[in-house]
Amino acid sequence: MKLNDFRLLVNDFAASFHFWHEIVGLSTIFRDENNTYAELDAGNVKLELLDASYFARSIGSVHSAPVQEGYRGVVVFEVDDLEEAYADLVKRGAPSLAQPHDHPAGFARVALLTAPDGYVLELFKSRGNFPH
Repeated sequence: MKLNDFRLLVNDFAASFHFWHEIVGLSTIFRDENNTYAELDAGNVKLELLDASYFARSIGSVHSAPVQEGYRGVVVFEVDDLEEAYADLVKRGAPSLAQPHDHPAGFARVALLTAPDGYVLELFKSRGNFPH
């Protein structure tokens, strides 16, 4: 098996697309004309955005997924320069959740930003002893 993509079910497609495309800078592979689905280039995999209500209808549900309290998931990117990448994203409008800091386990420095629909964007710079 090979991971092809990672799909985020989103309630506000426009805000999510703006964040991942305009602020984070992922290039668009495909975006449908109804603004319910997009594929973005995230390196070795695609990051897909799918309107949650469209997904619910596609599986025969009349209700979209329930709104969750707290964070729904974390999308993690390894970066070469953590402080620079973090500062650039904050400058472009990404809300900061945690400034660059040492991970408690000591294997990396990390920074966290909030993305639309309850997702978190984590940036990390490995110290070379990342547990796999």
